[in-house]
Amino acid sequence: FGLVMAGALWFATLALADFFSMNPVETDVYFVQRSSSVIRNICMGLASLAAGFFGVTGVGIFALGIKVAIGVAKGELDPTPIKKKPGEEIELPNVWDLMMNKKPTRRGGNSNDDNNPFGN
Repeated sequence: FGLVMAGALWFATLALADFFSMNPVETDVYFVQRSSSVIRNICMGLASLAAGFFGVTGVGIFALGIKVAIGVAKGELDPTPIKKKPGEEIELPNVWDLMMNKKPTRRGGNSNDDNNPFGN
């Protein structure tokens, strides 16, 4: 998707360049000439910047896909999911409570139970 977007934005950049070269601003008012020049530069710059960004991202994702495919082919990576038994669920800690010092086993809190693996 990234490479397709990069190609589309590159063609859009070329189309913008053609449009701007075929339709120059014809006025004698100085600030209109300068403003139109700034707007043209912004449009061209954003389109080419986005094309480059999506291009680099697309190449990186493609290279990562090749690296994963090589890892699967060598046997380093196993694409089959790990089957969990019904009683083996992982419980993630509530990180917000840890940051706000609301856990009773954290330092400064109430240590009524001895579930703290790091001591008091």
